Amino acid sequence: MVRILIAALLALALPVTAHAAGAVVQSLKGSGQATIGPLTQGQRLEAPMAITTEPGAQVVLKFDDGMQIVLNENSLLRIVDFRHTSSGVVDRAVLELLRGAARVVTGTVARDNPKQFFFRTPQTQLTVERPSDFTVALVNPVYITVNSGALLASNSYGTVPLSAGSTVSIASSGVAPVATSTALMPVGATGPMSALASASVTAPVGGSASAGLGLAGGAATGTGFVTPLMVIGAGAAAAAVAAGGDDSSPTTTTTHH
Repeated sequence: MVRILIAALLALALPVTAHAAGAVVQSLKGSGQATIGPLTQGQRLEAPMAITTEPGAQVVLKFDDGMQIVLNENSLLRIVDFRHTSSGVVDRAVLELLRGAARVVTGTVARDNPKQFFFRTPQTQLTVERPSDFTVALVNPVYITVNSGALLASNSYGTVPLSAGSTVSIASSGVAPVATSTALMPVGATGPMSALASASVTAPVGGSASAGLGLAGGAATGTGFVTPLMVIGAGAAAAAVAAGGDDSSPTTTTTHH
């Protein structure tokens, strides 16, 4: 009787394990590495997980909520936390780009729980105001292009809204974003952004397709950049954004109108 009860409990537990939230390697060009070993197409990845790409590589990750992340060559991405359920109650996404470049097309986590979506770099933490498609190239400074949707960039300087069509650079975690254009960007940023602009992705879940990416269909001018809404002290926000902080509690900044 005890054996039957144990078998029944294990049978109930198996679907939960099999359906743990995460991502699959949707496509892979070249080679890359995950915490669990070499990347392969169709491979399943679950948080916490680090993904690196080799020279000439590009990988597309498809998350359970429909989010897509295209990781360019010579890049390092950490999936710090990712939760997705049918109810959406505990949905959350925390990601960190520590090297290279990535394009992010958001899914249902960003659509239904925008305050639980975080994309970090050493210079800033990005959150979304609505379903978005954006590209980040980390060449110190970090360059950010908003292909569609709307973002908030937060660090110890303050919180700055970034609208569709804008391109900015952020030199460090203590300064505000600066509007820029492709003509002013170094090759180290324009090369990866061009490669990511041509990647095959779908529109953000609940959003619209990008209307001409800056580096594929024309120069991004940065005209969508908006001045900071507020300035905050150099406290916990800077520490969490620059160092990755507490993986379970990403930095947020309250905006006062």
